[in-house]
Amino acid sequence: MLDKTPLSVEVATPSPGTVRLSLTGDLAFESAGKLAALSFTSGYRRLDLDLAGLSFIDSSGLAALVRLHQRAESDGAALRLVAVSPHLRRLLKVTALDRLFRLP
Repeated sequence: MLDKTPLSVEVATPSPGTVRLSLTGDLAFESAGKLAALSFTSGYRRLDLDLAGLSFIDSSGLAALVRLHQRAESDGAALRLVAVSPHLRRLLKVTALDRLFRLP
């Protein structure tokens, strides 16, 4: 059995209008709901998602990222992925989510 690393989410506001979420651990079925439960300051214009600390992501985790993207759009904000590992970049490309998240 694989050991799971609990998901930790740090929320910061580095500048007015910007919310930064730093994810650490495993973003999987058991933890994906944690992203949906987050609340942000009203009037944010950019949501930066720092994924440098992710050690694992499954299909539920990918779906949670898509829902977070949709939420940001409905709030009139842009979501930007920051510090995407090569492995996660390949996964996003294979699933065509690199286009949704506008990865360079």
